[in-house]
Amino acid sequence: MNAQRRQLTIAVLLVAMLAVMGVQPGLGGRVAQAQGGVTWTAEYYDNPYLIGTPKVTRSESGLAFNWGGGSPASGVPADNFSARFASDVYFNAGTYRFHILADDGVKLWIDFPPDKRPTIDSYNAPQPGTLLTADVTLSGGYHHIQIDFREVTGDAYLYVYWDNLADGVSGPSFPVPVQFTVQWTAQYFNNNFLGGTPNLVRSEPSPTHYWGTDAPAPGIVADHFSARWIVVQYFDAGRYTISVVADDGVRVIVDGRVIIDEWHTATGQTYRQTLDLAAGQHNIIVEYVEQTGLAHITFTMVREPGGGTGTVTATPLPSGAYARVTAWVLNVRDAPLTGNVITKIRRGETYPVVGRNADSSWWQINVNGTVGWVSGAWVVVTQGGGVGVTTPTPIPTPTVSYGYGQCPGFLPSRLAPGMWGRVTPGLPNNLRAQPSLSAAWIGQIPGGGLFRVLGGPVCANNSAWFQVNYNGLVGWTMEGQGAAYWLEPY
Repeated sequence: MNAQRRQLTIAVLLVAMLAVMGVQPGLGGRVAQAQGGVTWTAEYYDNPYLIGTPKVTRSESGLAFNWGGGSPASGVPADNFSARFASDVYFNAGTYRFHILADDGVKLWIDFPPDKRPTIDSYNAPQPGTLLTADVTLSGGYHHIQIDFREVTGDAYLYVYWDNLADGVSGPSFPVPVQFTVQWTAQYFNNNFLGGTPNLVRSEPSPTHYWGTDAPAPGIVADHFSARWIVVQYFDAGRYTISVVADDGVRVIVDGRVIIDEWHTATGQTYRQTLDLAAGQHNIIVEYVEQTGLAHITFTMVREPGGGTGTVTATPLPSGAYARVTAWVLNVRDAPLTGNVITKIRRGETYPVVGRNADSSWWQINVNGTVGWVSGAWVVVTQGGGVGVTTPTPIPTPTVSYGYGQCPGFLPSRLAPGMWGRVTPGLPNNLRAQPSLSAAWIGQIPGGGLFRVLGGPVCANNSAWFQVNYNGLVGWTMEGQGAAYWLEPY
């Protein structure tokens, strides 16, 4: 009897503790907090009207989604889809403030039916980026919470949070999706190593695409192609998270630093990296490779709540080995032996080693965020025994094509995408966000400075403009004016 009494006493105490904590027995610990502990039944539809049979039904833990320009589930389109999230949640009696941030439309239903009016409703009049709130007084007990979401086009996200006003309102800490206000320059290559002159260059709103088994564009192969997207945009100071889902390989470079490097076959894995950015213009490059089968990439970027240090934190790449340069000047190439020169380093400088070829005659190093290959004859490697073999992909030297373009009022262009060039000695060349003298100024290339040509020519201001990469800074610069060239092949 004594043992039975002790067990009964313990059970009563446990129930009392759960009641004080606001947790109801038998609910798996579900409490009145949208940010955690609530399991939602999610239904995803391939139309914007929540009609028909859901394409996907599954459980979701918490309502904090940023789908970017992608799809929330297989069989659901990236645009013009809808979703319904529902759960029965136990609330202590009190007044609660509900917060929703959504792109695009959203409805919040509480105890529906019998209440036939939504508490929050922007379903047919979306307010992306606007924090929607409503104060609701609830009796103690279970309440049915339902969220209806509608995506029209562009980015898609949904965040839901609530506070008990009796506990004080802390407010939500929603990450803010980055809205890219400038177009990305997209380059497509009919090879899987971003080699040579792009077969297609065009402007796109985002790197996010789902091609399936199709080619990305006429004239581009469906398998074994690669692509690069480049953008320069102003960012407020803060901490940002970049997420990429890819099939197959992907690489993300921010201000010349590799922050995600997953250049391999894959089946839609997600890669994330958080970094701090100072206020100002920043250059983002997304590189992608498709091997065979399905092809897709989803790129999203959000600003996290709180501040940041103002510096970019790159993904750790070093192996623990270091290479010290013994040549006076040493070329760093994008592939061993015959690769293109991507930068130069000097005698006495030391850089971390990230890979090698099979016979260690070439070493792959990280030069302040730029990863390339150097000849083993001109470096001394320390602790190189544990460095893994990186299979180098040979990149052919681009074909030089003088007279690539002719702009009215200017000399024939001497540059082409894929080539290396330099600013003629003397004055620097300005870099701008777009090929126009009225576009935002983003930097300069000094006289004699080397750059890689990414795109162009574009005719404007009686000159030819080329998009170039100068030490990780991507922008547009003029080839010259009148009878004078300011840029020349290198």
